[in-house]
Amino acid sequence: MHERLRKWMSNESLKPSKLAENIKVNRATISHILSGRNKPSIEFLQKLLNNYSDLNANWLITGVGYMKKNQNIKESVNIKKIDKIVVFFDDNSFDELKR
Repeated sequence: MHERLRKWMSNESLKPSKLAENIKVNRATISHILSGRNKPSIEFLQKLLNNYSDLNANWLITGVGYMKKNQNIKESVNIKKIDKIVVFFDDNSFDELKR
């Protein structure tokens, strides 16, 4: 989620210090969330969404849907699928398993 928050902030040209000021949290709170050190609390999310009503909570939390409630361009979620698995044996042979 911290990457989506960072993406949204970039889209809004919003610096962490300004966001902290706008939603009345410590700058360290924003810093810790953006670094991935801490996960945002419910209180943080409430303050964020109350101050930025166009931010889509579903997108922010899950990555599904639109970044903004009134946006027509869907943000894509990249899901990687396994194409093949290679198993190496101690006799230097290997087998390749395909999906």
